Amino acid sequence: MKQYILLAAAAVLIAPSCKKSSSSTPAPSSSIPSNGWKLGTTTYSTVLTNRLASINELSAFDGTPSGSTPAVNTLNVYFSALPSTGGTFHIVSYPATLASNEIGIAAATYSPGADYVTTGHDGIDATVTVTGGKIKVVIPSVWVKNTSAGDSLKLTGTLVEQ
Repeated sequence: MKQYILLAAAAVLIAPSCKKSSSSTPAPSSSIPSNGWKLGTTTYSTVLTNRLASINELSAFDGTPSGSTPAVNTLNVYFSALPSTGGTFHIVSYPATLASNEIGIAAATYSPGADYVTTGHDGIDATVTVTGGKIKVVIPSVWVKNTSAGDSLKLTGTLVEQ
């Protein structure tokens, strides 16, 4: 009987020192760049933005374009009409005729030279805000396809008009 009491006392003392370990690590949270974009594994920071009202486009550049072949990467957001108020816009396949609540997105890389466009298969919405007449577009993670090679990458980002 004395052995059972000693065994029980030892179990009480040892049990609290044991801890459960887990071999799984939590999945990293995806983040949206605050003023730039991420295409695949490459992140680009916005240096310059441009509003082209004639085609309802807002563009971001990771450098200042110069010359006939500028060495910059771009992110372009297309609207049916440039927004004057904020809202939620559905991301659709581009190029396409856009409804008032839809946007199309294109990204171009300088090296290697490639153009990517949204597929519209994600069912994802972007958030657009307009402050002081300046447009901000927050793009959650969406698939974009290479227009010539056929490969696809994930794109996410925030385009803030300067």
